Amino acid sequence: MSRKSKTTEEMDRQSMIRLTWRRLKRRKTAMGGLVVFILLFAVALLADVIAPYGPNEMIPGEQLRAPSWRHPMGTDILGRDVLSRVIYGSRISIYVGFVSMLMAVLIGVPMGLVAGYYGKIIDQVIMRAVDIMLAFPIFLLAILIMVVLGASSTNVCVALAIVYIPRFARIVRGSVLSIRENEYMEAVEALGIRKWRVFFLHILPNCLAPVMVVASLSIGVAILAEASLSFLGMGTQPPTPSWGSDLRDAIGLMEINPWLAIFPGSAILVTVLSINLLGDGLRDAIDPRLK
Repeated sequence: MSRKSKTTEEMDRQSMIRLTWRRLKRRKTAMGGLVVFILLFAVALLADVIAPYGPNEMIPGEQLRAPSWRHPMGTDILGRDVLSRVIYGSRISIYVGFVSMLMAVLIGVPMGLVAGYYGKIIDQVIMRAVDIMLAFPIFLLAILIMVVLGASSTNVCVALAIVYIPRFARIVRGSVLSIRENEYMEAVEALGIRKWRVFFLHILPNCLAPVMVVASLSIGVAILAEASLSFLGMGTQPPTPSWGSDLRDAIGLMEINPWLAIFPGSAILVTVLSINLLGDGLRDAIDPRLK
C-alpha cells in the first residue's frame, strides 16, 4: 500500500473519531455518565489522599456511629469509617472491571479474527467451543470458575474474562465476515499483503467500534458481578475493602443501622449507572444509523 493511501486512511480514521466525539457530546446523559465516571476514577486513584481514615483502621469507642460531620457515612461494627471503605472499595471495582474486560478483549478479539478470516475447520472448532461457553448463564459460569480458582480479586478478573471471551469472539467474527465481503479486501488479498498486516491494518480497525461498545457496557456488568461474588464470599476477601463484602457484613444490622448498606449499595448503583449511560451514548455515537 502506498504512503498516500496510508495517509488517506489515517485521515479518514481521525475524522471518524472526531465525528464520534461530536455525536457523543450531543448526548447529555452520556456526557453526564462520563463526568461521573471520571470523578469515580479520580477518587479511586487518590484514595490515599481523600479518605479521612485507613480502610481497616478501627477507631476505639466509635462502633456503629450514625452519619455525622466526623464520619459522614457512619462507622461499622468494628469502628471503621464507612466513607473510607467506600472510597477504597472503588479501587477494587474499577480494577476488576477494567482488567477483566482487557483480558477478555486481548483473547477474544484474536479468536474472532482467526475464526472469521480463515473459516472452515478453524472456524468450526472455535465457534463450537464458544457456543458451549455461551450455553451457561454468565453469573453461574463465573461462580463455577471461582470454585475452581479460589476466592480473590485477581481470580475474579480471570473468571469474568473467561466468561466474556466468547462474546467478543462472536462479535469480531461477525464483523470479519462482513468486512471480507467488501471490494477493498479483495484488492488487499490480490496484492499479496502479509496476513498479519491484513489483520492489524485493514480488518481490526473496522472491528473496533462494536468491541468498544460491548466492552464499555460490560465493564458495568463486571463491577456488578464482582460485588455479587464478594457478597457471596467468593470474591474479594476481608479485610480488603469491597462494596460487595461490606454489603454482606451489613445484612444483620440493616434494621438498626441502614447506612451500612445504603452507602456501599449507592456506590455500586452510581458507578454501574454512569458506565451504562456512557456505553449507551457511545453505541449511539458510533452507529451511523442512529442520530
